[in-house]
Amino acid sequence: MKVTAIGNRKGGVGKTSVTLGLATALRLIGKKVLVIDLDPQSNVSEALEGAGEFDIFDVLYGGEAGTLGQAITSTSWSGIDVIPSSEALARLESEALMTPEMRLKTAAYGAEELENYDHVLIDLPPALGRLTLNGLIWADRVLAVTEPAAFSVKGVTEFLETVKKVKSLPHLNPELEFLGIIINKTSSPLTSEHAFQIGELQEAYGSEVREPHLPLRTAMQDSVSTKAPLTKLPGRGAAIMTEKFVAHARYLDGIN
Repeated sequence: MKVTAIGNRKGGVGKTSVTLGLATALRLIGKKVLVIDLDPQSNVSEALEGAGEFDIFDVLYGGEAGTLGQAITSTSWSGIDVIPSSEALARLESEALMTPEMRLKTAAYGAEELENYDHVLIDLPPALGRLTLNGLIWADRVLAVTEPAAFSVKGVTEFLETVKKVKSLPHLNPELEFLGIIINKTSSPLTSEHAFQIGELQEAYGSEVREPHLPLRTAMQDSVSTKAPLTKLPGRGAAIMTEKFVAHARYLDGIN
């Protein structure tokens, strides 16, 4: 099982649709996928139509080892399960709790249900607080998502500074692997601003800027709003996006 956290300090970069696209593509290449929604906005949970007796807030607030699997629920997307989010999740950022940043790792410890999955994708909130730390401390790898805009690129820089701190401390997660940056919502053809921002990212991070870039297509928004995977949507745009996500999924799975 490979656990990948997906994030950016800034919201609005399409992190939810990218997480869903990656989950769909991993399923297409034959992998069993679990998505954990750590964002109190619950967009991933709503798109997957996953709701069970327990959610991620119940698990983290309880703070007991081995309980993460109890919150797994099936979804309307074949082969993809979810641990849903909750608005109450925001409480964890401020309440007095013992070792609040370690609660996801604790809940996962000894959770045998996780052995059923090839990949776990963690949708992080657009913030650098306790919830993001929970995801980064438990994950094996981390993937950043951005659009080619100044504030979003700045958000990636801030997010990766946090990743670096988590890696640098032996009691957090020194084994955390940085998989790279996926650039989302690119114009076609590229505007001068998009070309500039992509160039800035490539200069700073080199080959860690993953290709292919993901163009701005209505299929991405349609997938979230209609609560259907890209593979179920008609049109050339959905087919193009599916192909690009499969390329990223193969990289996540270590095929290429």
